[in-house]
Amino acid sequence: MKNIKLAAWFLRVGLAFVFTYASIEMCINPQNFLKYTPAFVFDILPVTAFLYSFGLAEFLLAVWLLTKWKSKYSSIISVMLMVGIVAFNPEHFQVLFRNVAIAFGGLALLMLETKHEMPSEMARL
Repeated sequence: MKNIKLAAWFLRVGLAFVFTYASIEMCINPQNFLKYTPAFVFDILPVTAFLYSFGLAEFLLAVWLLTKWKSKYSSIISVMLMVGIVAFNPEHFQVLFRNVAIAFGGLALLMLETKHEMPSEMARL
């Protein structure tokens, strides 16, 4: 059981690091993130407002992950965020392929935090 708690801690810290780094980098060099922003977002919000808001949201997600409060939901949001970034940017997959690993890290954290039994089909793998 101690290894499971330690694994969950490593995943939380790793995910929080990714989101914190991205939020800081987004505030320092927002132009680096423009190419990953879907065009329809520019019709809804001013570019800088979106980037700073998104950066703040990533930072808050990092803090939420570290608090362990309702960690199932923070894990789900982490996965959805990574999948969404990749899905909206297939032309940048050569860079964003790393987000796939981050999404699976979020899924692993979700599985560790929900304490559900592994389906029998998965147990045979």
